[in-house]
Amino acid sequence: MTRLNKQQVVDHWCHASRLEGVDHTRGTQAATQQSKAFLQTLMDLIDVEQARYRYLAQRICDVYWEHNIAHRTDQTEGYPGHHGCRVRLRGRKLELSWYYNSFVPKKSGTGHAVYSEHISKEGRYRHFKSAFVRAQDWEKSLIADIEDGFELIRRLNANLTQLRRTLKSSIHLMAELEAYLEETLAPLARTVKTEDTSKK
Repeated sequence: MTRLNKQQVVDHWCHASRLEGVDHTRGTQAATQQSKAFLQTLMDLIDVEQARYRYLAQRICDVYWEHNIAHRTDQTEGYPGHHGCRVRLRGRKLELSWYYNSFVPKKSGTGHAVYSEHISKEGRYRHFKSAFVRAQDWEKSLIADIEDGFELIRRLNANLTQLRRTLKSSIHLMAELEAYLEETLAPLARTVKTEDTSKK
């Protein structure tokens, strides 16, 4: 069976809408079922797309940690770096977060305990520079570069969230339309056919 391209499908539905003497009951059912499947497919694809954003955000995050590890030496002025970033996807919430680490000597005298403090994001899509006032000099420019990438991911993810809201509304409206077609329009169409038959 030959696969139709997009324009052929569009032309098919436009042509079918004008045909007379065909079973439009089946056509209406096909149209509503395909529309519902389309909306659900888009919803599923959004979940997949968000997982891709999470992957890309992790690559950006990894670059930060590569620099952080490279500066873990007494040769680096301002060692150690206190800031860290993390990427998580929990449910449908994508989190690109920063935190500040404090290093406290262990009571045993060997090593340090690390205490992490989450840094709240006050800007809509990125942290303000003031959130990183405690950063070492080498951290500041790096954090700014990483935040540039995080901001793009956050904006893209915000668009996905808006798409989800729109799709949920469309799924609800499609259910209402399907009920209307079955409960209101179909009986009205049958009444018209009955009247036409009686006139003949």
